[in-house]
Amino acid sequence: MIQTDDQMLVAQQCVSNLRTILLKARKVHPPHDYTRMAEPILLEIQQREQEILEYLVEIRAAQ
Repeated sequence: MIQTDDQMLVAQQCVSNLRTILLKARKVHPPHDYTRMAEPILLEIQQREQEILEYLVEIRAAQ
């Protein structure tokens, strides 16, 4: 759970890093291997993005 702006920025950077990994992996792995390998990374991206959105909504609601 994200509780500070700094944690949110770290989460955003993590999402960016994971996306970069996936973009690079697409270039070197066959589609079947990529799909299998990407699934847990995509889930991690979704979870972190959800945490970011929840944090931003909380901040807005608190104002």
